Amino acid sequence: MTMQRITTLSAAVSLALLAGCNSSDDTSARSSSVTEYQYSTKAVYSSQQEAATYEAAPEGFSPVYTELVARHGARALSSPKYDVLTKLVWEAAAAQGALTELGQTLGHKVDLVTAANEALGYGLLTELGKEEHANLATRLADRLPGLLENDGSHCIKVETSGKDRANESAYYFMQSLAAKVDYVSDSDSCYVTQDDPSEITKALANKYELYFHKTEPKGDYAQYLPAFEAYQTFIGDEDNGVDPAPELTEALDALKALPETKVMAREMLERLYSKAFVDYLAAGVEFVAVNPEDGGKTYVHDEVDAALMLYNLFIIGPGMVREAEAEGEDWDLEQYLTPEESAWFSYLSDAEDFYEKGPSFAGETVTYDIAQALLDGLFNEVQTQVVEGEGARVAKLRFAHAETIIPLVALMQLEGSRQGAEVGTLMTQENNEWRGGWVSPYAANIQWDVYENADKQVLVKMLYNEKEVAFKEGCEPVSAGSFFYDFTELKRCYAYAG
Repeated sequence: MTMQRITTLSAAVSLALLAGCNSSDDTSARSSSVTEYQYSTKAVYSSQQEAATYEAAPEGFSPVYTELVARHGARALSSPKYDVLTKLVWEAAAAQGALTELGQTLGHKVDLVTAANEALGYGLLTELGKEEHANLATRLADRLPGLLENDGSHCIKVETSGKDRANESAYYFMQSLAAKVDYVSDSDSCYVTQDDPSEITKALANKYELYFHKTEPKGDYAQYLPAFEAYQTFIGDEDNGVDPAPELTEALDALKALPETKVMAREMLERLYSKAFVDYLAAGVEFVAVNPEDGGKTYVHDEVDAALMLYNLFIIGPGMVREAEAEGEDWDLEQYLTPEESAWFSYLSDAEDFYEKGPSFAGETVTYDIAQALLDGLFNEVQTQVVEGEGARVAKLRFAHAETIIPLVALMQLEGSRQGAEVGTLMTQENNEWRGGWVSPYAANIQWDVYENADKQVLVKMLYNEKEVAFKEGCEPVSAGSFFYDFTELKRCYAYAG
């Protein structure tokens, strides 16, 4: 695929995405076509189905086990970059006398966001993020009272990626669960309550299954090394000068070069800065933010980068609503971009995640093969704890990241993640079902409820963001339209050898 070809496709995609929304080139006509702000994978969590509508288990089956894989809850900015870079651009504009009346207000608002992130701690759960996991725990206990709320202290195995926000998610989940469930809280084989929510007992951290995109498989996980190495080759390493796969580079470059990307970026920025200053950005600049923890660098090279920084600052707002309230001053970040602009940049964010972590290119599996260790882990739990009768615990709860959930659901070919994009044809909202706000919002989760009858037949029902969903095409449920699957059928369908 040549850059000439993909650039032509970029223009076609831009026109296609606008078709049906815009009847003219008039900005006001376009702006009225989208009325709600979009937040991509920074959407705050809400359960996607009322528990009262869940399908009942077939007669004679009772819950015997449950599993959870959840993304962390709403968090602060992961590091000082979007706020830092937006402020650097703003300061450059101020120095050139290029601020509009609206633009003059932006610097102070960025300072408020930065202050809240510094006070909370970059990357840590917000108050809303804690609530998301606390409420998730309550609904889990309420859904399975016969399994979790009966007499006796249960062993509930907890694992995290070992990262602060995943550890915090586990802490607030388990703290909430304790109001309804008596569980072991002082055993490495189950769970150990921490004094510091951001810490976890080392034995309960499993990076091989829950932080696989940056963890080289070793020991018992060595069989997954080829998939890890293939992914590293595909994704590249910008900080160390290693280029991504050519098809990935071309797709990401094409997204940034879409005509509407530049139009939206300029419209957003020219409300804040003079046209001359936006021209200055577009001609090529270099602003850089350095992560104080790992030295990683994030850049603004042009007007599109500057707009992306502002969009990424904007989408952190809903998850930090409690922190903004505590400052006593509304951030009001919505004034700096329109719903339509948020929708476009949400699409760009979605597309980047789609190509780098999700279904990616049709016929290729490199982006999600790295989740195989986790999928095997889900199967292993049902096989050992239920089928083989080990019965050491009643649940396994895992807490991780978007980088965990996105490849996992692509590997499983679940709703929203079933279709890759052809090389040379950009993923769009018209030709693909993938949406970050569904695939991996804050606290996104996959849950397997496991049932058994007196004949030892084992069934599994899956919830995705607490909505009953089917396993991949080709897996046959116990009856037409049911969400219950015989575990033997799932092992066949997903080629699990045990």
